[in-house]
Amino acid sequence: MPVTVIGADIVAREFEKLSNSIPYTQEKLLSTISKETISLLRKNTPKDTGQLSNSWYEKYKDTSSLIIGVSADQDDKLVYIVFGTRYIQPNDFISPIVNVIGDNIEGIMRSYLKESHPYLNNISSGRRGGIDTPSNIVGLTGTQFMARRGRGRSTISIPRSGRLRLNRRIGLRRKV
Repeated sequence: MPVTVIGADIVAREFEKLSNSIPYTQEKLLSTISKETISLLRKNTPKDTGQLSNSWYEKYKDTSSLIIGVSADQDDKLVYIVFGTRYIQPNDFISPIVNVIGDNIEGIMRSYLKESHPYLNNISSGRRGGIDTPSNIVGLTGTQFMARRGRGRSTISIPRSGRLRLNRRIGLRRKV
């Protein structure tokens, strides 16, 4: 059952605004990530008294990273909600938020690469229409002669019978 994240559309619009304002600075990107992540966490935190949802803040931030957490008095409550107890069912509300933020960051990186890199100008934007893996760009999954080679499958002929069989090679190539 897919989990809906409250406010994901608003966050997507904010990241779209940032994406349209290229060139942007790394500081602006990190502040947008921080602001929107805290906003989503506050909106989607289960509420009893509201203290946990109000305790989300930016613990640490430098030029290339940031840490978001809750205040020290709410740490135990967060652990109980996310992992559950004997009496409380676990409620991992953080993972869908991380996925939403990650998808938005990936979209910004795609649009920046599309604008700045000459080899990637023809890639369509969007989650499903563009780059799925690095192998789509550089062709690591095989050649036109052996398209299934990268997935560890190939057809070989059985000696003296003339038939083809599917041969799986396990452990010869890493999955991409």
